[in-house]
Amino acid sequence: MILAKLAYKSLLNRRASVFLTLFTIAISVMLLLSIERVRVDAKSSFSNTISGTDLIVGARTGDIQLLLASVFRIGHTNNGVSWQSYEYITNQRGVKWSIPISLGDSHKGQAVLGTTLDYFEHYRFAKKQNLSFNQGHPFLNINEVVLGSNVANKLGYKLGDHIVISHGMGNTSFHHHDDNPFKVVGILNPTGTPVDKTLHIPLAAIDLIHARASTKHDEHDEHDEHDEHDEHDEHDEHDEH
Repeated sequence: MILAKLAYKSLLNRRASVFLTLFTIAISVMLLLSIERVRVDAKSSFSNTISGTDLIVGARTGDIQLLLASVFRIGHTNNGVSWQSYEYITNQRGVKWSIPISLGDSHKGQAVLGTTLDYFEHYRFAKKQNLSFNQGHPFLNINEVVLGSNVANKLGYKLGDHIVISHGMGNTSFHHHDDNPFKVVGILNPTGTPVDKTLHIPLAAIDLIHARASTKHDEHDEHDEHDEHDEHDEHDEHDEH
């Protein structure tokens, strides 16, 4: 009984430090519970977004950056993997299937993903649910596009419409691939994942539109150089005269 009174008086004398200690412990417990909650939610979100996939491979970058870009369409990766490297990885023992993807373009703020028909065959979400079509079918030609459900609903697109994609992932782009419009041939059913906000085009189309854009840029540079050269020659002739 005496020890209890002494302890009580000691606490009263040091009530400020005791209160601070209890407050610190409470904050620590709250942070611990919050971090655990975020970890569980992140794991659940990842599992619901992509299922049945063991490995995501990309060019050298941060693990989180690669995950956010390839799965959640957040941010972007700085480098790409060559087709030779992709084939090397695909041919390794233990690799049952693989899906090549290419990101970096957009349409009115929605991500554009270049891929192959393997995407529609092997991609799984939630508890290994496969993608299904609300309308249409997968792309069969290089100028065709398959829309996620949110893209079609938000932008009011339907089968047969033509769209133009833009370079870059932002809402505003100053470089549109106007010479390569894509025809809507399929609209996916809702999945509750970033697939709903994605436009899917053939992987070969990514190379095509960027190759043409690069050619146009080179022709523009050559034209500018030619004009500057002509002006320089005319200026020299004027001085000689």
